[in-house]
Amino acid sequence: MKETAFSWIDKNKDSLVEISDKIWEFAELGLKELKSSKLLFEELEKNGFFVKRGIAGLPTAFIASWGQGKPVVGIMGEYDALPGLSQKKVSWKEPLIEGAPGHGCGHNIHGASGMAAAIAVKEVLAQYNLSGAYKSRCKNPLYYRKRWCATKYCSRLC
Repeated sequence: MKETAFSWIDKNKDSLVEISDKIWEFAELGLKELKSSKLLFEELEKNGFFVKRGIAGLPTAFIASWGQGKPVVGIMGEYDALPGLSQKKVSWKEPLIEGAPGHGCGHNIHGASGMAAAIAVKEVLAQYNLSGAYKSRCKNPLYYRKRWCATKYCSRLC
């Protein structure tokens, strides 16, 4: 089964890198990741997921669902940039725009890889006709909002 997941990722690696790179370029601060979240949820919808947007009153949080039954797999993906970390795609410090937000935290990769994992899990469940579901988890860069989201909304998913 893991070969099915790895195969999907290998076949789609160029697209996945492109998605990660676009999120890097968007460099949107938390709760303002309108382009990044749209890019991710449109890709999930293209791959058969039902996407509910604006979860827990957070404009860029979404839940992508596919399948039914148990187990329910939850994967969180963040895609926010941090203030002052604007960076060219080089291994030394060189801002694209001095003082602008950027992805020194790797959330561009985290968002894209979480999405890729969700689709790969879906491919396994579908190919082997297994019972199970995927539901994303709420995202938000602010700790207290993550905790609120987890306790008030996302914990009810499973």
